[in-house]
Amino acid sequence: MLKITYTSTGATLEHSYESLESILRRRVLLSLRVGEPLGLEPIAVSLLVGHSLPALKALAGAIASSSRAMTHQESAQNPTQALALIQKSAAQVEMRLQGYWLAQQEKPGEGIFFATFDPTVEGHLVKIWQESQQDVSCCL
Repeated sequence: MLKITYTSTGATLEHSYESLESILRRRVLLSLRVGEPLGLEPIAVSLLVGHSLPALKALAGAIASSSRAMTHQESAQNPTQALALIQKSAAQVEMRLQGYWLAQQEKPGEGIFFATFDPTVEGHLVKIWQESQQDVSCCL
């Protein structure tokens, strides 16, 4: 699973081996104990990255390979379908990810985005993030 943490100072992307259910269980219990409202909703996140990153081509190949290896029924439930690569300009590509947004309700711009993809796809996304940390723009 991928986890993107948004704070007032920026965003970080990391791979997590913990399940979404486990993370949510802990966060809900913490929220209940401290009496703070917590929101969870499905959402799309866009990451703008440079077009020239070598890992983008590998990511496109991994998405295609993942999709070809599945049956029609599996394809309908495939998490890689929640990922799109969109050419925005000659210099930038938008990676649009579908997932879940978890945040305290009084801090709408800060929270954690979670998404699950094929493990190979997740690896490429982490590599793209690492290659482009200085040039990544994030938006909800």
